[in-house]
Amino acid sequence: MSLYEFEGQCPLIPKSSFIHPQATIIGNVKLGEECYIGAGAVIRGDYGRIVIGNGSNIQDNCTIHVDLDTEAIIGDNVLVGHGAIIHGPCLVKEYAVVGMGSIVSNGCEIGNESLLAAGSVLPPRSTIPPRKLAMGNPALVVKDLSEKMISKNKNGLKLYQDMAKRCINELKIIVD
Repeated sequence: MSLYEFEGQCPLIPKSSFIHPQATIIGNVKLGEECYIGAGAVIRGDYGRIVIGNGSNIQDNCTIHVDLDTEAIIGDNVLVGHGAIIHGPCLVKEYAVVGMGSIVSNGCEIGNESLLAAGSVLPPRSTIPPRKLAMGNPALVVKDLSEKMISKNKNGLKLYQDMAKRCINELKIIVD
């Protein structure tokens, strides 16, 4: 993993969180306990602050960045799918899912247990209320999430929480 101090700001990473060796974390970034950060992820706290809550995962090739003197808050137990881009200031609340390849723009808020569908673009200053599905470009709320879908999303989250523990204990480089 590549961790960088930037202008006196160092990433804060608890021992219970897994950061893939090919991930990059820069500056004013704080991870909660038991997070998973996948290969190729770039989390840049160089212009502002990025906080990622307990049990959240940032999957492979995601980018998180913020505007000058702002912050991106990723709540507890959030699942951010492969290749997603999150640009703050923004707030992604607990148990939300940002689908693969989605874009979350400046000034957005994603409510508790909501889902931004894969490949969607959430335009600046948009809000997804709690327990809703938003999709498209621009992303629009299309329906309420069923209890079954919320449960499925939480099961997917649990897989990555378990993966963090597995990688801490079992991931080994065999060729460098």
